[in-house]
Amino acid sequence: MRELGSHITSPTYRSDELISVAPFSKQGASLLEGVTLEDLAEDPSLEEVRSLARERLISAITGRPHATRSPALEVHSFVAAKLIAAEAGRSVLSRLADYEAKRFLRLCRRLSLEQLKEIASGTFNISTKGDLWIDLASYLRGASRIGGRRWRLVNRVVVRGYVLVDRYEMERIIAEYVRENVLRTPRVELPPPLRRIAEEVSKLMSERAPKGAEVKGELPPCISELLERVRAGDNLTHQARFALVSHLLERGWREDRIVDLFRNLPDFKERVTAYQVSHIARRRYKPPSCGTMRSWGLCTTDCGKRG
Repeated sequence: MRELGSHITSPTYRSDELISVAPFSKQGASLLEGVTLEDLAEDPSLEEVRSLARERLISAITGRPHATRSPALEVHSFVAAKLIAAEAGRSVLSRLADYEAKRFLRLCRRLSLEQLKEIASGTFNISTKGDLWIDLASYLRGASRIGGRRWRLVNRVVVRGYVLVDRYEMERIIAEYVRENVLRTPRVELPPPLRRIAEEVSKLMSERAPKGAEVKGELPPCISELLERVRAGDNLTHQARFALVSHLLERGWREDRIVDLFRNLPDFKERVTAYQVSHIARRRYKPPSCGTMRSWGLCTTDCGKRG
């Protein structure tokens, strides 16, 4: 009989901190060798892993960060939490993606710049050179989900296919890759112990979600899709949020009703959301035209309307 927990490899002292901060990293993946889905679900020696995976998911929903554990526990519970979240539904998976991205941002200050580069290149294939230049394609992929003028390529220094960033910007871009890593978790058939956790967190998510607001009248397909994504807890871009808010305001929605709609988003902050909705209402911004929606990548189908 195999010794309980014997398949969990101990990391070297040098990599301990990097793995604890970045359980998604290539170095963390090395601790998964020999561990199966059945081990994660049923091995008695991995009970603490299942407990921490559940804690990660509840933390993602409630917003209370979990205390960092050993590197092996962080890696195994990270993987288990992703699989459980994929089973629990898109809204739980979105919450976990946001939680893990923000956790990395909060903790990565402990890492050296060389360790950050190691994660970027070794885990996400981001090409770096010099002090802090990253390849153009990787920059665009990471920055496309971050709002703000500073991230637009026209405002960046670009030389021979590389974009100059500072350390904070490197951290933000890696965090977006972490978010993408979680969101791309495939849904697999889970053994009963993990499925029960999925049912528990799915119920918790439903209890905390705002009641769906009914919309009278036909909406354009692009706005209907944004509305469904908000209700599912998807983390929309700033452009998508502006398009949805300005459209709903034009349809006569009250500001507080729109703020309630956004409570399901993983990064919801009531004060910030209320300010932004109120700002759009006060300035009487018009919804973006069809051409603008297409240029933002938010036009989902040719509905025949030309705004």
